[in-house]
Amino acid sequence: MIIARAPVRISFGGGGTDLAAYYERFGGLVLSTAITRYCYVFISKRSRAGIGINSASTQEWTTCQSGRIPLIARPLALPRAALAWFMEQGWLHDDIDLFLTSEVPSGSGLGSSSALAVALIAALGTYCGRTLRPAEIAELACQLEIERLQMPIGKQDQYASAYGGLNTLEFSAQGVQARPLALPADILQSLNAHLLLFATGLTHNSSTILGAQQKSTREEAKTQDTLHAMKQLAAQMREALLAGQLDHFGHLLDQGWQAKRSLSGAVTTSDIDHWYALARQSGAIGGKITGAGGGGFLLLYCPLPQQQAVRKNLTQQGLQELEFEFATFGPQVSEHAW
Repeated sequence: MIIARAPVRISFGGGGTDLAAYYERFGGLVLSTAITRYCYVFISKRSRAGIGINSASTQEWTTCQSGRIPLIARPLALPRAALAWFMEQGWLHDDIDLFLTSEVPSGSGLGSSSALAVALIAALGTYCGRTLRPAEIAELACQLEIERLQMPIGKQDQYASAYGGLNTLEFSAQGVQARPLALPADILQSLNAHLLLFATGLTHNSSTILGAQQKSTREEAKTQDTLHAMKQLAAQMREALLAGQLDHFGHLLDQGWQAKRSLSGAVTTSDIDHWYALARQSGAIGGKITGAGGGGFLLLYCPLPQQQAVRKNLTQQGLQELEFEFATFGPQVSEHAW
């Protein structure tokens, strides 16, 4: 049995500049980190004909015909697309069972779809005896999601999961560069300790939000100007972290959120605005909704003495904290003989 896991991510700044409509013209910049919450893929050899796919997260299952490239369609279009690619290369011939699960729900804003794509590629690559570098895994994940499945998303999630760690991701028409942010251990630990993550209970459809943003990015100067500002803020966040100015980083998170929420009315809701205002009144310096917006998780930067008050006030509102640490590694794979 092959077991693979790939981390989800939190994006601090620059989200939206990883969309092709923006970076192909202006170049994009995202600051993000992988975290210790994962998507998992299990592969085992199947005793009967066919390829079985079972997702615990979506409660869907299907069986694809033995020896034939799967049709890329719902349900379970992403694993079908991954299987199809490996079969097209002539690497996958066996009848297998795939089991998929995730520590975070779909629509969380933590990049779980792309983390699942990365885990699928790492698992299938290992099963087929192929060693794939992080850049190859990330780009193949982008190919599956953006090209084959026609998802109007960016490239940050795939690269964040495939590389792991805290990175600056630079996007252009020529490709993607992942540049690790080498912070001293005490600064990295302090940053992690100052960050809180709360599930809002709201889900979002990132494809709908990002599809509209792609269109406005191509057509509207105002959207382009906002994304220019968000890219600059991401660069300032990077410099603040390198200088060890963590509270300044927190203020920049707030500025980035104010810019992001101006992109579209779908980015925030009255409930999200209320919870964010309450968190700041309770002592948080800055924060944002993770992912495209509209729901998912509320990320906050909060000084340690004020964290108890923030936790108390948000949990009383029905939000649930998700504990995490920064994930140093990208996808990890192990083999077990069961």
